[in-house]
Amino acid sequence: MKNYILMLGVAAVSIGSYCAYAANSATMTVTATIAHDVSLNVTRNISWNMTIDPSQTYGDVDCFGEVGVCDVSGGVISASTTVGRFTANLPNPANYDNVLSIEESGNFDIFIDSGEYGNKLFASMQIVHVSGYEFALIGGVNYNGIVPDPKVYDFGSVTIKYTPES
Repeated sequence: MKNYILMLGVAAVSIGSYCAYAANSATMTVTATIAHDVSLNVTRNISWNMTIDPSQTYGDVDCFGEVGVCDVSGGVISASTTVGRFTANLPNPANYDNVLSIEESGNFDIFIDSGEYGNKLFASMQIVHVSGYEFALIGGVNYNGIVPDPKVYDFGSVTIKYTPES
């Protein structure tokens, strides 16, 4: 009987301690900052090459896709494009459509002194997944207008943006 009373006393102390502990609880708020390094890197710039016949005044070029083959007419003898390439360290490269975008699709002046409206290269671009973390910036390129002077023209740049999925 004495052992039962002793066990009852130990149990009472244990229950009392537990109740006292349970009554003194607190909640802690935890915040975390998680960094994601996407590392967008250009591996090949976009370029456009055209050979002209300076004796003619008007030319027309249409280029499509990653191959860089172009249809030409008028004062344009030949034309080709080099497709842009870049790498992006995405967590799921196959799901690039939801997170990669182009800031400007491009209407790049080719700065011909005549100032006529038709002197533009129009590029309608899109991002395509090549393999792994490599992507291509491809699309249609169109030029129609006055045959430009033979020189190197700077068309500017296209900005690729990464927006994480929410």
